[in-house]
Amino acid sequence: MCVARQPATADAALVMLEAALDCLNSADVGSLPAAAQADCLRVLERAEAGHTAARAAVLAAFTAQGGFEDDGQQCARSWLTWQTRVAGGAAAGAVGWVRRLAAHPAVDGALAADPETGLAAGSTTVLTM
Repeated sequence: MCVARQPATADAALVMLEAALDCLNSADVGSLPAAAQADCLRVLERAEAGHTAARAAVLAAFTAQGGFEDDGQQCARSWLTWQTRVAGGAAAGAVGWVRRLAAHPAVDGALAADPETGLAAGSTTVLTM
């Protein structure tokens, strides 16, 4: 059963995030009506926007503190590829979002505060035009 409650700490929020994804991944979404599947897709897209803002905030703080140096890496991008096992392009994309959102604090605030603003996380058009 999936239960929603407000986490007290960032660690608790991460545990809840993983539990929510596990719940979705184990759900029989194929048996849901199309309207419920559509709702699920909408929420997942909003969550992706919120994820982009949260990841950029954590990565910016991690980079500012030189956290990657503790593991012998020269930059956040190389640390991400090594520690999180993402492809180099994905790591570069995450670092790029840190830079984009730092340059556009209004967009950062919109993604973080209200992911329903219509800005999809993958929509760099608004930031690169």
